[in-house]
Amino acid sequence: MEGFFNFYTPKQEELPFGEASFCALDFETTGLYPGTDSIIEAGAVIYRGGKEIDSFQTFVRPAGNIPAAATAVHGIDDGMVADAPELEKVFPGLLDFLDGTVLVGHNINFDLSFLDTGCRRCGHRMPSAPGIDTCSFARSVLKGESSYSLENLSLRYGLGNGKHHRALDDARCCIGLLHLIVDRIPDGTSMKTADIIRRSRTRPYNPR
Repeated sequence: MEGFFNFYTPKQEELPFGEASFCALDFETTGLYPGTDSIIEAGAVIYRGGKEIDSFQTFVRPAGNIPAAATAVHGIDDGMVADAPELEKVFPGLLDFLDGTVLVGHNINFDLSFLDTGCRRCGHRMPSAPGIDTCSFARSVLKGESSYSLENLSLRYGLGNGKHHRALDDARCCIGLLHLIVDRIPDGTSMKTADIIRRSRTRPYNPR
């Protein structure tokens, strides 16, 4: 019809894999439980068409001290976060960064649980973006690995720069793993993103 304009903007999951925007998200924390533990570092990276578009990284100052057991894992100590912004200062920028992307994470529900708790504490709405768990995806495609930890898979396939358990480095490893897995699927890069999400067998995040 003459004069008709289609202003419909497709959702990211409706786009082919190579055209959608993916944001790998990783948190380093003081422990495993979002109800009692704190985010101390946030890292995220946006990829589209196999290329890095933007990155986000910041330390976050927790309410209390960082346990020695946590520092032994990621190397972040109290001195490194002493002058860092508090969660309430970090989250608006982080949520803006994630907006309009497909979220990616290794054991993604861990990061989503801290994201959800942070949103509640800061009075923000939890993003409704679809997610891909590269751990479950790797298990379904990369058969027979001795371990499906991000560190092991990164070393096995030469992903990242060899650094692990730091938020931005792990986010970059995670997005690299996603592309490696999709490349192992016949016609994977031309599939719709929604089909990739289903193929990943990611369990939907359900806050409790």
